[in-house]
Amino acid sequence: MPDQKLKEFQRLVDKYLNGNATPEEQEALDRYFLLFKDEPENTGLLDKDQLIALEKRMESELFNRVSRPTKVKRLWPRIAAAASILLFLSIGGYFLFHKPIKNQVATLKPGVFKNDVDPGSNNAILTLANGKQIVLKNAKKGLLANQGSTQIQKTADGALKYNAGNAETSNAEVTYNTVTTKRANKVDLTLPDGTIAYLDAVSSIHFPTTFNGNSREVSITGQVYFEVAHDKLKPFRVTAKGQTVEVLGTHFNINAYDDEAIIKTTLLEGSVKIIINGQSALLQPGEQAQIGTTNKINIIHPDLDEVMAWKNGLFKFNNTDLQTTMRQLIRWYDVDVVYQGSDKHYHFGGYIPRDSKLSEALRILQLSGVKFSIDGKKIIVYQ
Repeated sequence: MPDQKLKEFQRLVDKYLNGNATPEEQEALDRYFLLFKDEPENTGLLDKDQLIALEKRMESELFNRVSRPTKVKRLWPRIAAAASILLFLSIGGYFLFHKPIKNQVATLKPGVFKNDVDPGSNNAILTLANGKQIVLKNAKKGLLANQGSTQIQKTADGALKYNAGNAETSNAEVTYNTVTTKRANKVDLTLPDGTIAYLDAVSSIHFPTTFNGNSREVSITGQVYFEVAHDKLKPFRVTAKGQTVEVLGTHFNINAYDDEAIIKTTLLEGSVKIIINGQSALLQPGEQAQIGTTNKINIIHPDLDEVMAWKNGLFKFNNTDLQTTMRQLIRWYDVDVVYQGSDKHYHFGGYIPRDSKLSEALRILQLSGVKFSIDGKKIIVYQ
């Protein structure tokens, strides 16, 4: 490591150990740790006492954060940075590995990254009632279209906002729009009633441009987090893969990807009713309804930080198996995966910032023993 980088690294370590580092400095510290993987001779830059102090401080901070029941949306950037370093140092057995999975054929030496892949970003496709499509990334901020009395705007931060006019009447024609995200895309959407829907990659929402009736009904695919505007006269209903979630005003997350075996609805605030095939269940804050192939509603208490990590700019793995982990990377980096090797089964635990380049994420995951290569838009997994 050049002298200038060494001095900067030592300065960041000192500030972090003294509790004076800003979130940006802690993120920079995380980036310096990633250099260790490619430059093993640098692992001795910290003396033993510094390294022990750094490990203890980060380990304590992370475990206090994970075990404390706080609101997920306040997940601190410094914990994300500290957790990434914990992942990199493999502190406390954070990487677990176990048994066998399928393999496929691929050719490339482990650890060879022929190119890198940027993380996902704000973008979506807006489909208007007449079928016209607008690619959000290519559109200028400001007014995008009018749908009846509703104006659609792109905000300065790349979000979509529907502003309902005053001409809404119960007799007005109901028109529908759809917002869709592809791989490596996400978007925030404010619906005509003020409800905010946060779409993860490979997701969609279909909704009316005005809510004129006695209810507010939308349908989704993929993963969407809702902050529903309260209206006791108009319940808000979300349908996804045969399930209906009904609320008046609340915060909840739905994970209903086609390539996931279970629909997961997690309540953060308020209350919701889950309805499917004549069954129903009421959720309390902190609970998650899981519905599998039998359509039976199973209620658990999940790791809320893990559920909401995607919205807070993180991957969080909590004994997450290799294939589930790879599905998350596929959606966020717009890549495909090929498995090759000796049929081992891996599980991962910890955090990785979602603004990491693909190579950075893979270098962290490699601490479990599994090896990766990048070939174009393809991840090769060597088991």
